[in-house]
Amino acid sequence: MGYTLVFRAMAFDDFREHVAANPVVAAFRDAGGGEPTQQVADTVASAALNMGVEVGSTGHSVAGGEWFREEIFEGLLGGLLGTELADHLLSRALEDTVWNDYPMVGWVLNAELHEGLAKVGDYQASHLDEDEAEVVEEVLTALRAAAEMGLDLVTVYG
Repeated sequence: MGYTLVFRAMAFDDFREHVAANPVVAAFRDAGGGEPTQQVADTVASAALNMGVEVGSTGHSVAGGEWFREEIFEGLLGGLLGTELADHLLSRALEDTVWNDYPMVGWVLNAELHEGLAKVGDYQASHLDEDEAEVVEEVLTALRAAAEMGLDLVTVYG
């Protein structure tokens, strides 16, 4: 079994409003937020996976998490898109929820997608090894799809 990062294109404001209105999330937020309980995390992740349209996914084996997060996202994608955008693809605070365990939810606004993709240009991953190239291409394809649709991107990593 491994971990998957799912990319969903949607209007972030609609997603945020939907999540904020959920009684489980609202009670958690009103209690001060922080690291979510499993119930809160599952509620938010489920909302993300049931809204918008899937524009891609990628992942890694159980043993590949450090490689995925540090070498691919912090390293390669951070260098291409900017470290903040790459980090927000894996997790980003939402409704006073700070993600430190799976599932994690991330999000990037459409303007941020366009800004990051402008840095990428016509990047080709041909100099990377096969596994690195596959993940980078899957991520860039998902980001481009959401940007072209004029939508924001919400991710679920777990």
